[in-house]
Amino acid sequence: MLRYKLLLTLFAFLYFGNILKAQDPHFSQYFASPLTLNPALTGFFDGDYRITLNERQQWWNVGSSYSTTSVSADFKILSEHLPVDDTFGVGISGLFDKTLNGALQSNYFSLSGAYHKSLADKGAQTLGMGFQVNYANRHFDYNKLTFASQFNIDFFDTSIPANVNYDNTSTNYIELNAGILYAVHLQKSNIYAGVSLYHTTRPKESLFDASGYKIPFRGTFHGGGEININSQSSILFSGVYMAQGTDKDKLIGAAYGLKADNYNLAVKFYLGLWHRFNQSFIPYVGMDFKNISVGLNYSSSTSQNIYYQPKTIEISLIYRHKNLNQSLLCPRF
Repeated sequence: MLRYKLLLTLFAFLYFGNILKAQDPHFSQYFASPLTLNPALTGFFDGDYRITLNERQQWWNVGSSYSTTSVSADFKILSEHLPVDDTFGVGISGLFDKTLNGALQSNYFSLSGAYHKSLADKGAQTLGMGFQVNYANRHFDYNKLTFASQFNIDFFDTSIPANVNYDNTSTNYIELNAGILYAVHLQKSNIYAGVSLYHTTRPKESLFDASGYKIPFRGTFHGGGEININSQSSILFSGVYMAQGTDKDKLIGAAYGLKADNYNLAVKFYLGLWHRFNQSFIPYVGMDFKNISVGLNYSSSTSQNIYYQPKTIEISLIYRHKNLNQSLLCPRF
């Protein structure tokens, strides 16, 4: 048992050590966390304001997993001072990521704004540009870990000094992110495509490294849309390609939506499947009820590490406040 635990600990350090300097936290339901995907998605929704909450438990069956939480709110403002069909949105967001029993914690706080310019009558085409100022704090707490040197034959004794280097265990920086978004609103479909670039100012991070290192750009290409089959059903689809340093993340998928009007309750259910290339298939179920959307997905990695097959679960919750006379121009994904 001891050997097994030490192997898992060693594996965790080797694995997480490789990504501490490379990969940002991310979601499989990227479409349900708009402000972490593209600042230009700020204000891109049907309604007056939107509140989102995302929770991801990555590798929850492998010891102490990655836990990622995102919360955001964005609003449409100054509508009476803008040209007809133009939109200006502002938003705030927080992203909180921790792993290794909470020893490594990363916290990000953002302010974003985006302007969506109508390019055709009644907003049939729009072009949006968004910017985001982000403050990041990352710190590592060795006191939340146990080491082989603390094993006293029977158990791990945390009162025994671990004899590790406690230098450079915290870092802070401010950066700028940017993105653009193009959308087409047709009679029976809505389609959009966007590009975003995070860490545009290449901030320097000094966690574990006194000399510091520049965080690599995170470039993202994403797109999707909704095709209405009839008044009761639709197909939603989306895909994303994300690159940061040597890490690449590619997902694509679709969901079928069916509306159920029983008992005068406007409820729409979604069933879909996403695929993360060379890693996993991700079944998805969702539901719209009035102004609330809920999504749930579960994935099991196709690769196996040590004795575990990693599994990940995510849930999203979105509330959109909208007036009854507002048209549905923006696609759900």
